[in-house]
Amino acid sequence: MKMTLVKLKKQHFPLFYKWWNNPVLRKLTSNKFKKITNDEVGEILNKHLYDKDYHDYVIVIDGVSIGHILFHKKKNRKYFEAYIAIGERKYWDKGIGTQSLVKACNIFFRNKPNEDAITIQALVDNHRAIACYKKVGFQKKRIIKCKENSTVLMKLSK
Repeated sequence: MKMTLVKLKKQHFPLFYKWWNNPVLRKLTSNKFKKITNDEVGEILNKHLYDKDYHDYVIVIDGVSIGHILFHKKKNRKYFEAYIAIGERKYWDKGIGTQSLVKACNIFFRNKPNEDAITIQALVDNHRAIACYKKVGFQKKRIIKCKENSTVLMKLSK
């Protein structure tokens, strides 16, 4: 399998509508169950295209777009935060998340030489995601407790 990362383009937006409305994926990534509309997807992703604090990549395997990686720097945060989702379920549990996240982090640090770390979060019971992040080199920093979802905060240093 040949894996590449492609910068986000408007032509990818329909994939996000499909992925973000997949109830299994939504439960693993955010534990939110409300569907998102095409207009909401467009509004979110248009911001990503034009804001310098968003760096989006679509994961492509043998010419098929199968997932997404994002680096985003939130206001008043020290580090960029990474997000990854393999939207096409038949590509789960094949090591693609780990491989693509390693590649994306290398690209990120090369393009942002002044950044020295990236954070990432996973729901505490998303054991596959946590295992993936550990393989990439992220280290567990703390648990963030919330009423609805507790998450594990992890950090990768350059």
